[in-house]
Order: sequence, then structure tokens, then C-alpha cells
Amino acid sequence: MSDTPKVVNRGPRWWRLRSTDEDDRRQREVEHLINSASSWIGEAMNAWSDDDYGKVAVLAPLAVEHLGKAVLWSANPVLVVPLSQEAEANLVKLAIAPSLDDSKLRTVGLKLLLSRVEALIGPLPLDKSRRNRMVEVRNGAMHVASSEASRHVLTDALILCNHFIEQLDLKSEEFYRSHRESVTGLVAQGRSETEHRVAQKRAAARRILTQLEERLGEALFLETTDRWQEEVAYALEDEDGRALYWACPECSSQGLIRGHLDVFRTVDPDVSLDLDSPGEWEILLSPTSFSCNVCRLALTGADELAAGGLPSREIPLWAKELGPNFDPAREAERLYG
Repeated sequence: MSDTPKVVNRGPRWWRLRSTDEDDRRQREVEHLINSASSWIGEAMNAWSDDDYGKVAVLAPLAVEHLGKAVLWSANPVLVVPLSQEAEANLVKLAIAPSLDDSKLRTVGLKLLLSRVEALIGPLPLDKSRRNRMVEVRNGAMHVASSEASRHVLTDALILCNHFIEQLDLKSEEFYRSHRESVTGLVAQGRSETEHRVAQKRAAARRILTQLEERLGEALFLETTDRWQEEVAYALEDEDGRALYWACPECSSQGLIRGHLDVFRTVDPDVSLDLDSPGEWEILLSPTSFSCNVCRLALTGADELAAGGLPSREIPLWAKELGPNFDPAREAERLYG
């Protein structure tokens, strides 16, 4: 963060506090740009959770462009006009009576906008190569055809948006709304590809629940999700292995961790001990996947389980945890003959 003073420093929602008609109009226009940027970044986050890479690459830079223009417009509307002979009339008009509603208004593109914002508020938190990548994507000069490239563009856009949010004294939770948690995860440094993939899956699961509750209303939503959770009980064992109840890391509903079961006798079989006695049987579940029947979160493999905060290594169990009908001796015979 640069030591350069912010564009404004008048507390949250400062643009609503002025009194003149001209200033009130400019405040509304700044808010219009902010709301537009918020909508575009929301659409970009939705596209990201849906694996729609093309939309992410277009919408995220668009959010940066609108929020950057809010920074420039709040300082002085003439800063959004390109320096060309054709823009002369726009320059004069904006200096006298600035208005975003002018259909003839032509403003700077993303590349020049970022340069002007940097000149106004100080260094931006992205180097030139990453900024150029975003500009090329925004202008259609670079095709984004992979989740990795799409994520890089989205992450860079969020870094810039966070910087502009701070300059405008906005609250990030109001700007990002329901995507705030996902944004925080995406911007976090040092995340692996697996961690980003899991963050994407969790965002999609969260969106499913949010849309369902909006559509059904609270009472019917709770009734429906409770019923889905009850259905989990019918899926504890199948030909691919065993499953344990485990709280979903996204919605806290009762989900299932599936895996392969290993059963080992640890004492002489001639010694008479109760089957549930400690030390007679070692029972281990090696997790391979997790699924939630409510938010539909599905994680596969040890790496994704670990990234989701779930057990990824062998889980020691008691025989009674696998149900009243579980017999470790019979299970050992079935597994190993």
C-alpha cells in the first residue's frame, strides 16, 4: 500500500454527505459506477463457480474498469476522457457539467485507466505483466481456455478491486455481498491449484443453497434440506467401500466421508476378548472422497479432502462406530480371505 494520500478520506459513504446539486449528482454517479462494478464482479464469481472460463475473463476486468472509473470520477470527471482531438468536446463538457448519462461520452480503456489511477493514488498492487494480461483478455487479444488462466485473471481483478475499495472507503462485504468469503480465499497468497479448485467447489455449493433458500423460503428450505440429510443414512455401505458421517465443511450438514476399510487383528485369536475391546482389532478407514447431500459439495482424493479441512489420512475407528451389525472378524475374512 502506498503512502500516497487516498483520493478521499471522509469516512464510509462520504459521497452522500455533500449538499450542492452538482456534488450530489457526482455522488450518485460514483455510486452508480460502484454498483455496476459490484454487479459485474458478482457475475464473474458466479461464472467462476460454474466453470464458465470465458465469462470470468471478460466480466472480472469489466468490474475493475468500472470501479477504477469510480476512483477517477470521484477525484475529477475529466480524468476519464482520453487525450485525443475527438475528445476535446467531452473534456470541456465534463469540466463544466459532468454526467455519465451523456450518450456521446467516450472514456478511457482499461490500460490507460490503470495508468491514470496509478498516477492519481500511487502504485497499484499488480506488476505490469499481470496488468497487461488483464488488458489483453479484456480487449479479446488473449483467449482464456483453462481454469488456471481464468483464475489468474479473476484473482488479479480482485486484488485491484480490493485496492480501489480501500481508496473509496467502501466496505468489502457490501461490495462483494455473498461472495466475500470466496474472494478472501481466492486472493490468499500461496494457495495451491487444489486449494483453489476446492474453493471453487465450495463457492458453487454455497450458491446452490443460497438460490434454493431464495426460491423456497426459509420454512420450506429447512424442511427440504432436513429431508435430504435424512436420506444420507441409506448410503453407508456399497461395493466401493464404507462411509462415515461427517459434518460438511461448507453447510455443516451431515455428509459422508467414503473410503476403503482395513481391519487387522492385533492379538492372538485364541485370546477371548470382546470384539469391541481396545487392542483386539485395528480398524482404519482410508478416506477417498466426501459428499454432502444438501449443498452437493463433492471432494475427491486426499489433496481435495485436506484442502477442504477434512481427514485425508487413515481414520482409526471402533467397531461400534460402523453400526451394530458390523463384525470385524467377518469383515477381515471378506477382505483378506
